[in-house]
Amino acid sequence: MAQTDYIMRMIEQFAAILAAIIFKKSGQDYDSALEKINEAYNGLLHLDPDVARLLSAEQIIADHTYNNILDGESIEVAACLLFQEADVLELRDGKNELSRDYYQKALALFLALLEQKNGDGKHRDYVENSIVKLDSYEIESAAQRKIYEYFLQNEKYGKAEDRLYYLLESGDPGIKDELSAFYAALLEKDDLALEKGNLPRSEIEEGRLRLLT
Repeated sequence: MAQTDYIMRMIEQFAAILAAIIFKKSGQDYDSALEKINEAYNGLLHLDPDVARLLSAEQIIADHTYNNILDGESIEVAACLLFQEADVLELRDGKNELSRDYYQKALALFLALLEQKNGDGKHRDYVENSIVKLDSYEIESAAQRKIYEYFLQNEKYGKAEDRLYYLLESGDPGIKDELSAFYAALLEKDDLALEKGNLPRSEIEEGRLRLLT
């Protein structure tokens, strides 16, 4: 019961802080928004903000996993703070490396939450918003691959294909073989599934021919 009460208080406190961050951001009071983010790191995650920002997504997940179970509330707080800070910095300074890095980490955390929650709509929205933001940046191959896997799992085949071509253009090793296997697997599916995934059979055949030239 005590643990449940703690989680509920944390959720309520974060909702209030998040609303304040968004309010400050909408009023272009970016420095105050960043101060609120620092308060949340200290007050909710008990982390020094500068230390928190240096942690990788993998470290954040490891630090908040107990007996192979994610502490979803804490990871969601970290992911939202990273996303909000990336957005504030982007609004204040334009496109920048810190925003890109924070969006990438936020995406990895939201994907971990989505996997745990087995399709939670809120986390799916977070993932989609992070992808939209990252489309304005040149991002790491690892992040691009996570996006590819997300689209593939959700049967968005046209978008998954786009990510594989991004990896091809970046010189990712072995990507031609992966593209070939991707097309071969899709050709086993029926036309309705392919049309729904926005990658009809004719386009798959065209893609296979391009790989041979």
